[in-house]
Amino acid sequence: MRVSIRKQLLILFMPVLIGLFIASAIVSYWLVSSYSSESFDKDLISSADSVVGRLRVKNGKVTADLPPAAIAILKHDVSDRFYYCVVGSDGERITGDADMPEPKSNLQLDEPQLATVKLNGKEVRIAQIKVDVDEPGGDTVIVQVAETTKVRSLFQQKLLASIAIPQLLVLIVGLIAVWYGVTKILTPLGLLQAQIRSRSQSDLSAVSDAEVPEEVLPLVDAINTLLSRLREDLKAHQRFIANAAHQLRTPLAGLKTYSSIGIDMNDKEDLKHVVKEIDTGIDRASRLVGQMLALARTDNSEQNTSQKTQVDLNFVASDVTAELVERAVLKDLELVYESSQEPAVVYGEQTGLRNLVSNLVENALLYTPNGGKVKVQIKKGDHITLRVLDTGTGIPEEERSKVFERFYRVDGTSGSGSGLGLSIVREVANAHNAKISIDSPSGECGTIISVDFPKLNGKK
Repeated sequence: MRVSIRKQLLILFMPVLIGLFIASAIVSYWLVSSYSSESFDKDLISSADSVVGRLRVKNGKVTADLPPAAIAILKHDVSDRFYYCVVGSDGERITGDADMPEPKSNLQLDEPQLATVKLNGKEVRIAQIKVDVDEPGGDTVIVQVAETTKVRSLFQQKLLASIAIPQLLVLIVGLIAVWYGVTKILTPLGLLQAQIRSRSQSDLSAVSDAEVPEEVLPLVDAINTLLSRLREDLKAHQRFIANAAHQLRTPLAGLKTYSSIGIDMNDKEDLKHVVKEIDTGIDRASRLVGQMLALARTDNSEQNTSQKTQVDLNFVASDVTAELVERAVLKDLELVYESSQEPAVVYGEQTGLRNLVSNLVENALLYTPNGGKVKVQIKKGDHITLRVLDTGTGIPEEERSKVFERFYRVDGTSGSGSGLGLSIVREVANAHNAKISIDSPSGECGTIISVDFPKLNGKK
């Protein structure tokens, strides 16, 4: 499942903003409710104190001098219903509304208490205070005042709206800013996509990093590194195709020439000579095609790691040597094979290893003069070593680093080689983490090519 960077960023930021808005709204509502309730409660206690101030003692009884005008003053808003009641120390109502609830029994002198209760089906806020009437003959009374909560509820709602609406606008602006920011951040990726998509299949030039952010620069560098490798591989393949076409042209031209001559020939001996040359040309072309296919397989060796297994080089070298004995006999060469005393097991791909051994031995047979000697050895020490020795003319030291290049041949070399054999050997060796070295026998002509393979872990 593909993951969208845009969605991930929005999923990351949007819940945070929405969560902050919700938390801020809750805190704001709590603060508004607390502060407004406290303010209204103070006004309600002030009304209770006003009632206390209107208490009088007449004829030994406590009365409240509260005409309608005074009661109207005690109301904070005409939208709310106002209640009051004065209760004597004996629990009898002195004055006020009869439907007020019974006062609390735990009231302390001059300490007001507040509560929210239901009165006639409506929610009211009630303040109660116990006082001594400061006049001769005065008594201890309880003053109750109450009002409905309609005004305070409306006030809290308006105050909350005045806070929440700006916060909601800030949230919307924040979400728009996040969306714009995410789009702005991803714009370089869109430009990079458009730049790559607009290219032709042959355009492997480096991608421009002029407006690329620092975080995306490693990605562009990786793409450019890949494109650079692809350019080099493409050039190598183009050179390979050009060289292969050139190499194939020579034997095919020879075959065409001899076949054209052979058509008009009547002499049997001359015709036999032409057929022999044609046969030689076909062998050369077949060998060249075979080496090109082997080289193509070694180029894909990294993709064939699943085919690697444990291979004993003794058996591979023995089979290859046995197959080439006839070729050695035709050139009057002595072909010798020496195996190691113990199994020489390496981890590799058998077809590739066979190509490596075959090309080394075939090269030795090809460039060793008639009557010479070629020896194939397998040795086991710190490494598993394949060694091919011949008594040919040898490879000059200054040429040894070049002979592994494709289609390269040492100047003045005789024989019908294609220049691909040692290239195949190098590619196979690299695929098996093996090292190649070229030496000459001390005091003698010839060449010694050694390939050192790492031993398997745990093998002795």
